[in-house]
Amino acid sequence: MKKAILNEFTTLYRFGIPFETDATVFEKNDLVFEKCEKIDYFSIVEKENSTTLNIKLSNDDKVYGLGETLGSLNKRGKVYRLFATDDPIHTPEKDALYGSHPFVIISNKFGFFIDYPGEIIFDISYTKFDEMIITINSNNFDIYIFDTKKDIEVVREYLKLTGKPYIPPKWAFGYQQCRWSYPDAETIKDVANNFRKRNIPCDAIYMDIDYMENYKVFTIDDSKFPNFPEFVSEMKNMGFNLVPIVDPGVKIEKGYDVYEEGIKNDYFCKDENGEYFVATVWPGYTHFPDFLNPQVREWWGEKYKLFTDLGITGFWNDMNEPSIFFVPKTLKEYLKKIDELKEKEVGLEFFMIKDEAVNLSNRREYYKSFYHNTPQGKYSNDEIHNLYGYYMTKATVEGFEKIIPNKRYLLLSRSSYAGHHRIATIWMGDNMSWWEHMLVNIRMLQSLNLSGFFYTGADIGGFGSNSSPELVIRWMQLGVFSPLYRNHSALGTRHQEPWAFDEYTEEILRNTIKLRYALIPYLYSEFFNSVDNLKPFISPLFLHFDDEISKNIEDQFMVGNSIMAAPVIQPNAKGRYVHLPENKWLYWKASNHKYRNVKVYEPGDYYIEADLNEVPIFIRENSLIILNEEDINYVNEKPIKELTVIGFVNNSAEFTYFEDDGETYDFNSGKFAKIKIVVNKENNRYNFEVEKDESEDFVSTVERIKFEIYDEKGNKHTEIIEI
Repeated sequence: MKKAILNEFTTLYRFGIPFETDATVFEKNDLVFEKCEKIDYFSIVEKENSTTLNIKLSNDDKVYGLGETLGSLNKRGKVYRLFATDDPIHTPEKDALYGSHPFVIISNKFGFFIDYPGEIIFDISYTKFDEMIITINSNNFDIYIFDTKKDIEVVREYLKLTGKPYIPPKWAFGYQQCRWSYPDAETIKDVANNFRKRNIPCDAIYMDIDYMENYKVFTIDDSKFPNFPEFVSEMKNMGFNLVPIVDPGVKIEKGYDVYEEGIKNDYFCKDENGEYFVATVWPGYTHFPDFLNPQVREWWGEKYKLFTDLGITGFWNDMNEPSIFFVPKTLKEYLKKIDELKEKEVGLEFFMIKDEAVNLSNRREYYKSFYHNTPQGKYSNDEIHNLYGYYMTKATVEGFEKIIPNKRYLLLSRSSYAGHHRIATIWMGDNMSWWEHMLVNIRMLQSLNLSGFFYTGADIGGFGSNSSPELVIRWMQLGVFSPLYRNHSALGTRHQEPWAFDEYTEEILRNTIKLRYALIPYLYSEFFNSVDNLKPFISPLFLHFDDEISKNIEDQFMVGNSIMAAPVIQPNAKGRYVHLPENKWLYWKASNHKYRNVKVYEPGDYYIEADLNEVPIFIRENSLIILNEEDINYVNEKPIKELTVIGFVNNSAEFTYFEDDGETYDFNSGKFAKIKIVVNKENNRYNFEVEKDESEDFVSTVERIKFEIYDEKGNKHTEIIEI
């Protein structure tokens, strides 16, 4: 073992010869290593092909991190297995999901990141209450120690190491509608027309696997989508961004150009005998591209021109753990067992039939049986399994750099690894229409933000199972504060579009979505501020407040610096208990973005009322939020000329509004505008200051600001300033 000191907070400890994962952004060739025998905070047990790291925990220690995992925000009491897994039933006992983000914070002590792309098992106070036991199936890995007691500094050190979070286009902050599946162009047009005629804003409609010809990647089914370019243009003219799904499995079919090119250039993964590995997913028998090969990435990335040449800049990379339904050999073995039972009286054997069918998918043995040829040598997928989704995403992004340079994109991926957050994002996978999964959504939003995924979200309303109108309403209200605001449901389940239930539900959902659009100036500005300062956009209360109760709150969260969200996540509830830390708070029961129903609360614990049509919004004392109160159908429909500033000010407050073109990276070269808004209270009177900072290359469209400032008694003070 050896170590290298990166800075006063961060030390790298190297075991063996690790696989270089691309998780970090600094130049490792310049590092100066020295031999060492131990790591601070850890005890180490090395065996052949495995290493165990142990950390002693006190009763009061809280453990955060691990990104996309189930369980509490405080990760104690459960085993987590970081091995990218396609598991659509997210029940509490499941130990693995789609991503691997081995970044951990032990609150008020230190943090660490284990850079290893194979399986890692975190046993956090499960086997032993006072111990974290980390098992790595290798003797070759890097571990970075962030030696600071300040949790926010641990997060910042991790993001300095792995890179600034990705920034999507502005339209990606709008509402997005998805279903498996809208099977043809006419169905999508009907969905689009319903949004516009019903006066419900929407910016994106997704295209799931049925748009493809027999599920073949980078194809369009002409019978379902005749004249696809004209269809895309029609949707664009209505203000809709189409977001097609892209899967990694390439159908084995003579004459299919993607397959033929992959075979000709030797681009697919092979088994130990040098034969192309065959798996089964949606199109049937498929090969998997070897994305860890730079030439394969270049080939794959340019395939997106099929869409980008038509102006499509939103994509959805799915099934990239990679998911495997079965391999031909195992299916034949299973069917042989079934055949042998045909003439028998089946009793107990029924459970073998049922369970073995389920267990055909995603077997560990499959991943051990195919290989990647990387610049660092030949590795089985099992050894570097958690990188596959990231490198598919990297292939996509490297393609974008060539085919849509300087154009921002929305790129969701199901599987991911540490560092993925700097080039794209993820959604949270196949959740269910269960009330319990709203709490999972809230916890994972916070954990993923701690791990750098500032723009992320869950399938609103739940993907699997049937949703009730009340559940969709409450989940859509939670989604107002989620960076990714996408409603998604599965084939065979109840539809979840805003008009899919009844007129009462539709009206509430219309107002809820309009509230989200009104808040976009705040959300967009605070998102940029969060990225600039490497501070999570969606953050746990413990990053903002020091009281003991805040450290135990998991179902409330901060959205930027001014808003605390406390969604209602219980059925039949007309309110909820909240903890209001440190400051006074202005509670806005938001039933409509243009109507204020507000009340001032002292710090403390309360049961607050929120009827089914009301979204709880808490505005922090001495802070401001900004709204666009004009009704719009989609984000870029018209320029914003007037902003409404809502503030709860007893002394002074300020906010900086950020504006750019929303589509390019020109903000990196100074093409943006900022408006600094300051409100001061002196002798029971309010003074307003507005300072516009813009360049010749970018001029703000904002012409006036309308102030609604509330004092500690809830009295409103108004002012309009032309700028």
